[in-house]
Amino acid sequence: MTESATSATLRAIIIEDEERSRIVLRNLLETYCPQIEIVDDADSVKQGVRIIRQHQPDLMFLDIQLLDGTGFDILEKCTEYEGAIIFTTAFDQYALKAFKFSAIDYLLKPIDIEELKLAVQKATTSQDQRYTSRKISHLLSHLRRSPDEHPVLLVSTSESIEFVRIRDIVRCEAQGAYCMIHFSEGKPLLASKVIKEFEFLLQEYAFFRVHQSHLVNLGQVRKYVKSHNSILMRDGKEIQVARSRKEGLIRAMSGLSQPGTADRRR
Repeated sequence: MTESATSATLRAIIIEDEERSRIVLRNLLETYCPQIEIVDDADSVKQGVRIIRQHQPDLMFLDIQLLDGTGFDILEKCTEYEGAIIFTTAFDQYALKAFKFSAIDYLLKPIDIEELKLAVQKATTSQDQRYTSRKISHLLSHLRRSPDEHPVLLVSTSESIEFVRIRDIVRCEAQGAYCMIHFSEGKPLLASKVIKEFEFLLQEYAFFRVHQSHLVNLGQVRKYVKSHNSILMRDGKEIQVARSRKEGLIRAMSGLSQPGTADRRR
């Protein structure tokens, strides 16, 4: 996408297997996102690849499930594409987590107007555009990885996109609309997401929300202090445990000590 394109009309395509969904999305864009011009649409992987290469659009709206495959198949075939992408999908827990791991925007059907406008705004900024290929590469890698591999999280900050190994995270601390990520080594990172987002992403990797403001890596807990109802982390930080979460924390820590648990979570 050129710099001039971001201040004028953006050429976009819709790749969606349901005709009604294509019509609805087109109408929403015409009404609420006048800066978007839909130049073509498709309902399959084959057609999608063709119109991407034909039009080289600034932006594409891409469904996951298509007539002859998935939207991910299109991305693997069109590695040369450098425009922005907004996924449109029905609820799919695995796919949504993959998007969040890769800092990629998506829209759930039925599409909310305000979320559509925000996604278009974010996907077409020059800063976001610089990282499109890295995000897509990471998304595809995440979808293909085996459960035994050490996962990597893409974290958006106000200045960059950072690759973060989950095993290096000690704790996450809420900072209003942001979240400070603390590591076993190196400086902390201020992420452009609320702590609830990280709780969703990290819960299957033995992270536990001990307090409204703190999400901790249980593998980095040194001890639980009964007299203070707090935990001492390996980085020296003592964190208060909310009374309502005390029993859940103890169960989670007990489960972590079972044979083989640590291997499964990493």
